[in-house]
Amino acid sequence: MPAPQFVERLNEQIAYEFAASQQYIAIAVHYDAETLPRLAATFYQQAVEERNHAMMLVQFLLDADQPVRISGVEAPRTDFTDAVAPVALAS
Repeated sequence: MPAPQFVERLNEQIAYEFAASQQYIAIAVHYDAETLPRLAATFYQQAVEERNHAMMLVQFLLDADQPVRISGVEAPRTDFTDAVAPVALAS
C-alpha cells in the first residue's frame, strides 16, 4: 500500500498533467488561429501526451485501491504577443 504522502503527491501530479494538457491546447488553438497548422499539430499532440500521463496516474491509483482526486485547474494562458511567446511558455 502506498504511503499517504505518495498518494497525495500523485494526485497533485494529476492536476499538473491536466493543467499542462489544457495549456498545450490553448497554444495549439493560438497557432491554428494564426494559420500555423504544423505548430498547432505539435501542441495538440503534446496535449494528448500530457492527458495520457494524467490518466496513467489515475489508473495506478485506482489499481492500488487509493483515492483519486481530479481537481480543477487554472485557466490556461491564451493571450500571446507574438509567435515565439507560446513556445517560450511551453519551455
